[in-house]
Amino acid sequence: MKNGKAKVGRNDPCPCGSGLKYKKCHGKLLDRPMRPIPPEIRGMLQAHEAREVLRQSQQGRGRPIISAEFQGYRLTAVGRQLHYSKIHKTFIDFLGDYIRSVLDPEWGNAEIAKPLEERHTILQWYDAICSLHRRVRLGTGEIVSVQENGLLSAYYGLAYNLYLLQHNVELQGYLVARLKRAESFYAAYYETFVAAWFILAGFSLRLEDEQDSTRTHPEFVASRDGQSYSVEAKTRQPGKNHFDVGNQLYKALKIEAHHPRVVFVDMNVGPEVGVDELAEKALASVQSRREKLLIQGSAAPPARVFVTNQPCHLALDTTNLPRICIPIGFKLDDFGFSAPFPTYTAAYKALKKYEPLYDVQKAMVSYTIPVTFDGELPEFAFGQTERRFLIGARIEIEEGRFGTLQSGIVVESERRVYLVVNADDGAGHIMVAELTEAELTAYRAHPDTFFGRVERVPKPAHHPLAIFEFFVEGYKNAPRDRLLDLMAGAPNIEQLRELSDEDLLHHYAEGLTHQLVRERSPE
Repeated sequence: MKNGKAKVGRNDPCPCGSGLKYKKCHGKLLDRPMRPIPPEIRGMLQAHEAREVLRQSQQGRGRPIISAEFQGYRLTAVGRQLHYSKIHKTFIDFLGDYIRSVLDPEWGNAEIAKPLEERHTILQWYDAICSLHRRVRLGTGEIVSVQENGLLSAYYGLAYNLYLLQHNVELQGYLVARLKRAESFYAAYYETFVAAWFILAGFSLRLEDEQDSTRTHPEFVASRDGQSYSVEAKTRQPGKNHFDVGNQLYKALKIEAHHPRVVFVDMNVGPEVGVDELAEKALASVQSRREKLLIQGSAAPPARVFVTNQPCHLALDTTNLPRICIPIGFKLDDFGFSAPFPTYTAAYKALKKYEPLYDVQKAMVSYTIPVTFDGELPEFAFGQTERRFLIGARIEIEEGRFGTLQSGIVVESERRVYLVVNADDGAGHIMVAELTEAELTAYRAHPDTFFGRVERVPKPAHHPLAIFEFFVEGYKNAPRDRLLDLMAGAPNIEQLRELSDEDLLHHYAEGLTHQLVRERSPE
């Protein structure tokens, strides 16, 4: 009996009601050997997987962008709302209209009527956006590529965050009202980013009623993989000449929470502050309060703290702005960049334990605003380049002679792609093609899906924990006997035989990692 349902025996009547025995009816289907998947179907599945990986790399793990073209209109769904326009060629075009509708055009027009220096920050950004559009537009309806700077990140980032909230959870009127008030704008602005990072990392959010004055509560509860966290976001005021986050940590930890706590604190400093300096001073600020911070007379509770800095709103004209996100364990010895571990195995297990939260860190650092609606790369979607190197595609080897692309590799230093092609007559060929700048840009953005299949491009593993993870992934499917054979000469082989499969794998990876680290170390 499983899940309340009895297993059907082969000689029992078939549940379909045919009157035949199960083995003579639907049970026969289970006896038929599965046929191999035809190559063309397998290729379609692999191409679909590649498109989904590419889409997620741009749109994250939340709900995908839902959009279509119909009778000259671009239709875009946002939660239960439907927006449409004849001029939305890019997702950025849509976001520009969406933020105006969310904030209310009447409010925006009232702000625009004021002198520029008296307008709300959002409308000052909007004025700068309009000036930028006038400078770069080559003609009505043309799509122009512009390098992202602080201004574009700040304005369209806010628009994207509002979209993500409405599309995946809900966009509360109270949050929009706080964005419109100058005194609460930056705090609300940062909260939209924190919520966006969790959504992009695949969390579901439950927003709290911030107008409920009967108790304190976090910004939201984030859940994934069966674990929920109470999340609080705080930001420092700009212009401070120190790196202390004590006030923000105290305010966050005094909030009532019913789940393990996650606290985000934005340093709100300019791009001149590097990650090493920020990490050192943020860690000291958090850890110095480990023993002495009291909440209502009692020891402060533990928390997973993320200290961030995204200076786009402080450097509007600057490009290539760094995004910094530093995880720190407050009263937690197994979380954060400075957590001490006796073995690589212990560090790896802690990494897996908090993997969803580290995915939020990755979402923050790699945060980008989609340009296309369907996840296609802009270089291909908007005609900067049309040539594609898709595995399984037909390629002309020479005039009148064709073949099928089997695989490819890009050598960036040579700006070339090398293609393995099987000709129709069975001969194999290696073809070489020079890559354009647009093709190189597309490859650098998403190398894993450049050939229309998910091909994991190996990345250099320099950190010992990355090396350990590499060995774990490489040997995780190895039979137990194979691992024992590889360690047959170990003096403690009898004790190793008693280990679980997982512990045996980790022990072997630990030894390989130590060996490789020793070999790499200078004499």
